[in-house]
Amino acid sequence: MTEYYLFLDEVKPNTFGTYFALGGYAISKHDYENTLVPKLQKIKEDNMPNPSLPLHLYDMRKNRKGFEFLSDNSKRVKLFESIKRLINELEIKVFVSSIDTAKYDEMYFSRHTNDIYDINLQIILENFVHFLLSVDGTGSFYIESRNPIENKYLQICYYRLITGGTLFIDSKTIMDKLSILSFPLKSDNNLGVQLADFIPISFIRHIIGSNDYNGLYSLFKEKVYKGYNNCTEQRFGFKQLLE
Repeated sequence: MTEYYLFLDEVKPNTFGTYFALGGYAISKHDYENTLVPKLQKIKEDNMPNPSLPLHLYDMRKNRKGFEFLSDNSKRVKLFESIKRLINELEIKVFVSSIDTAKYDEMYFSRHTNDIYDINLQIILENFVHFLLSVDGTGSFYIESRNPIENKYLQICYYRLITGGTLFIDSKTIMDKLSILSFPLKSDNNLGVQLADFIPISFIRHIIGSNDYNGLYSLFKEKVYKGYNNCTEQRFGFKQLLE
């Protein structure tokens, strides 16, 4: 039975508007350890003055916090082209769930709404389990550590979904397919989490009509999990809630 890792990141409502998104990708343990890790580390060593600096798309776009060297466009192009070639090579399945928080509050009368992280985590978890059922695999979740309170709340949400099941999948199936939820620290330099950082913001930019930064959305869109009969990606791969 193949073991898969799901690396996730989030985008909160900010200058991009009122959207929240949770997104990332599933990759087999074998491909992660033997392809993604060595090749992404080599890319960083070949293209970055400080290869231990975690990739962070916002800082890379703004040429700040260690990414000042990207003000040289030739270096920017070289780095992003190398990353994109790797993404194209990887056997990954992308999962994204998004919600317009302002629309949600308006439609459901604000004070009666549930936590948006909880809602989107349920969608991602359910769809990841669907994928694991389709490949007869097992999986683990990895989300970059935020702070103790947020980590604790997310852990509670995760175990509530595992033990209680979701709308479409019962708890026994979920517990059979999923194991741990881990919170790698930024200082851990976890390459799987770093690559996941590129995903939710790329999809939010697409939703709001911003340009496809360095072609990342188009690349990840091709990797979206297609779901049932390989043709239901809007349900199982890129779920836009309330749209």
